[in-house]
Amino acid sequence: MNSYGGMPSTHSALFASLVMMAWYTEGLASYAFAISLFLYLTIIRDAAGIRQHLGRHGQMLKDLLVEHAKDHHHNIAHDKIVTRLGHTPWQIVVGSICGVVFTSIQYWFLH
Repeated sequence: MNSYGGMPSTHSALFASLVMMAWYTEGLASYAFAISLFLYLTIIRDAAGIRQHLGRHGQMLKDLLVEHAKDHHHNIAHDKIVTRLGHTPWQIVVGSICGVVFTSIQYWFLH
């Protein structure tokens, strides 16, 4: 949950699970389902879109610092710049499937 990428996306799994629980317990026409769906879509947009762009910007910054070090013969610390921040679409799909499947199994097993 605290990492910035990886397979599967635990963020998408968690919020897909939230959507499914709202659906199962409150129904598709409920406010709980609508809010959880909106939160899910917001988290997915953040994980796949914004963070991916930030990761690319981090990589460009690292490349610029390395190039600067070559030209000016002094090294600027760049090892702490994070370049892997977001999830790939595949990681989000797998995470979402995990959230839906595990929540469905647990819900139907307990009811």
